[in-house]
Amino acid sequence: MDIWLIYVIKTLLLPLSAFLLFVFFLYLKFFRHKIKQASALLFSIIILYLISTPIVAYYLAKQVSPYSTPDTQQISAAQALVVIGGGLVNHAPEYGAGSSVNSRTLTRLRYTAKLAKQTRLPILVSGGIVLSKQPQSEAELMADILEKEFSVPVKWQETNSRNTAENARNSYRILSQAGIKHIVLVTHAIHMSRATRQFQQAGFTVMPAPTAFLSKPEMGILTFLPSVFALETTTLAFHEYLGSLWYQLRY
Repeated sequence: MDIWLIYVIKTLLLPLSAFLLFVFFLYLKFFRHKIKQASALLFSIIILYLISTPIVAYYLAKQVSPYSTPDTQQISAAQALVVIGGGLVNHAPEYGAGSSVNSRTLTRLRYTAKLAKQTRLPILVSGGIVLSKQPQSEAELMADILEKEFSVPVKWQETNSRNTAENARNSYRILSQAGIKHIVLVTHAIHMSRATRQFQQAGFTVMPAPTAFLSKPEMGILTFLPSVFALETTTLAFHEYLGSLWYQLRY
C-alpha cells in the first residue's frame, strides 16, 4: 500500500475528519429534505471543513505573517534582544517541576539563544503570571531555561505582563532606564505583526526576528483533508485578527 494512501486513511479515521464525515452522514440521512435545518447544518460542515484544511489555514496565517528572517548585520545594530513568552504547561514532572514553558515558548527561546550567541546582545525575557497560580512567572522560567539549558545569560526579567501590550510597555520601562530603545524582538511569525506594533507604540525601534514560519503545503490530496494542526493554525490566525482589532480599540 502506498504511503500516501496510508496517510489519507489515517487522516480520515482521526477524530476531526471522522466527526465531519459523521455529521455529513447525518445531514444526508435526516436533514437534507428539511430546507432550513439542512442549509444551516451543511453551511456549518463546510465552514468547519474549510478552516481545518492545510491550504486554507496557510493562507489565513500568511496574511498576518509578513516578516522574514533578518540578517546578522541588521540584528547587530540593535541594543538588546527581547523575547516574549508564549505560554506555560502546569505539569512538567519530567523536569522535576510543577510548571515549565510550553513548546511555543521553547521555540522562541531556542531562536533567542541562537541570536544571542551570534550577536552577544543582552537579553530581556518578558512574561508574567496570567491565569494559573504557579509560583514562578513565565519570565523566570524562561530565564532559567536560557541560562541552564542554552548557556545564555539573561540580563533583565520582566515578570508582570499578561498580554502582548503589557509585554511592550513593561519592557520599555525596564530598558529605557538603561538607555535602550532599539531592540530585536523575538516571537512567532504569526504573532509578529501585532507584537511589533505594540512595541513600536511603547517607544521602541523594533527589528522583527520571527521564528516558527509556516511553510506552504505541497499540493495534493492531504492539502485538502482536515487536520487538527491546520485547525490550530486557523485558530491562531483568527486570534491575531481579533487581537489586533481589540488592541486598536483598547490601546
